[in-house]
Amino acid sequence: MEFTPTRRSGELAHGRRFTRRRLVGGMAALGAAAVAPGSLGRGPALAAPARQDGPNRIVVASGADAVTLDPHVSFDGQSPLLWRASYETLAKYKGDTLEIAPHLAERIDVSEDGLTYTFKMRPNVTFTDGEPLNAAAAKFSIERQIGVKQGIAYALEPVASMDTPDPMTLVITLSSFADGFLSVFSSLYSPYIISPKAIKDHAQGDDWAQDWLRENMVGTGPYVLEGYTKAQKAAFSRNPNYWQGWEGAHADQALVAYVTEPSSERLMLEKGQVDFAFFLPEDTVEGLVGTDGITVTDLPSFNQYYLALPCKSGPTADKKVRQAISHGFDYQSFIDNTMGGHAKLARGPLPSTFVGFDANLPQYTYDPAKAKQLLAEAGYPDGGFTIKYTYETGYAWKRPMGELFQANMKDLGIGVEIQELTPSAWADLLSNPETADHAYGIVWWPSLKTPYDYLFTLYATAAQGTAGYNWGYYSNPEFDDLIDRAWAEPDEAKRVALWNKAQQILVDDAPALFVFERNYRTPIRDDVEGFVFNGFYIETVDWYAVHKRS
Repeated sequence: MEFTPTRRSGELAHGRRFTRRRLVGGMAALGAAAVAPGSLGRGPALAAPARQDGPNRIVVASGADAVTLDPHVSFDGQSPLLWRASYETLAKYKGDTLEIAPHLAERIDVSEDGLTYTFKMRPNVTFTDGEPLNAAAAKFSIERQIGVKQGIAYALEPVASMDTPDPMTLVITLSSFADGFLSVFSSLYSPYIISPKAIKDHAQGDDWAQDWLRENMVGTGPYVLEGYTKAQKAAFSRNPNYWQGWEGAHADQALVAYVTEPSSERLMLEKGQVDFAFFLPEDTVEGLVGTDGITVTDLPSFNQYYLALPCKSGPTADKKVRQAISHGFDYQSFIDNTMGGHAKLARGPLPSTFVGFDANLPQYTYDPAKAKQLLAEAGYPDGGFTIKYTYETGYAWKRPMGELFQANMKDLGIGVEIQELTPSAWADLLSNPETADHAYGIVWWPSLKTPYDYLFTLYATAAQGTAGYNWGYYSNPEFDDLIDRAWAEPDEAKRVALWNKAQQILVDDAPALFVFERNYRTPIRDDVEGFVFNGFYIETVDWYAVHKRS
């Protein structure tokens, strides 16, 4: 398991999803500032335990199962809820702002040219196996992230070297400028710092202990995993040696319960058996608005929702067919009827709240006549082909999206077959190029404060298969070149121009339907304190901060 600087290729990894002002503030502020160089001081329904008085236990009900306990190998939307209990990152976003602050590093220095990042490690921090946190431990976790070639490994591509000039200092040197690079270390999908001893003790050959870490956790975080049953529950208790200590109000225990039925999840929340309810359908969330004892958040987010199309083979390999399908979907009907109006039609691949969004992009709208015209031009005047659509259990909006897609495509003479799979089976199907000839719904939120996050992960040739989430296998060399150049461009004006051109190509190529963007709406018991929403830490909680009102 030796570190070798990497360069992007078809084998390099990615998967999932800026320094702006406040999320709750004006939306125009969300696309502005960048980090300046210098110092920065679903399984069976589970009956949850009865609610306890006082700040003893926080219980989260989730309608979607975690995929893995290993934070370096997945970009799924469910697993980080567990990661954040036991693992920590070198930096983090501060509260509800997009200001990056040191965390496991007590100081971060960035050189004026943006090529050198110096992390001074926080002293007196230990892993739950008793091993000390130091620069070598941080370096080893980053090496593992690069070595497994999954997760956020793609964003570490510019790393030329990593050095530890003293036991508590890690220096990372880049081969070229990388837009948003510091956000790699504050991400929900960051190279979390894992005990090197645990990795080495449980590695099998060069697998970096992936098998063992799929069901075990050894971090520096506030809670220790006490028990985990996949698709049922995960239980955590306090880490008695946690470096931030336990003064003040904190939960003694953290519990995640995986609940198959939205009605059961809602009932558990209403009865006070759980404190948060994640991955509920929009109509269920709406039905909880105004319920005694429950608050429903409604906050600007960076969530963007897509219906991706298979681009590698079959009729949808033809750009004109994909454009026809993009005009054949009734976006507003979906927004009004499935999302209850709590969303707006997307314009291109980036949400309007995000840095680099191009408001001048063309926007696909429902136009069946245009769709039929484009199909005829592509040689399919009566449709006459079938598209497979697959979705995973737990994302309630994906089934109605598939059903509307099926109804709309029938009007064009195109059949749609709908299939539901578990999250793991869904990911296995689509990440395998031999079986990935399916359309699918996907939601993305960013890991990096740069358009590269969305554009590479979902659409770059190098992000196909297990290397990312380009499971439609879209490929356009001009697009790939543009986003690589933009990511490495230190001049902001030139960088924006490159991002805009790349977005224009995507809209024209139509590898996916850009369906909608929406605020973050989730129900929470109103006696929970300490919850602060940040658009980079979606569908998770800061376990150390949240607690019951005493």
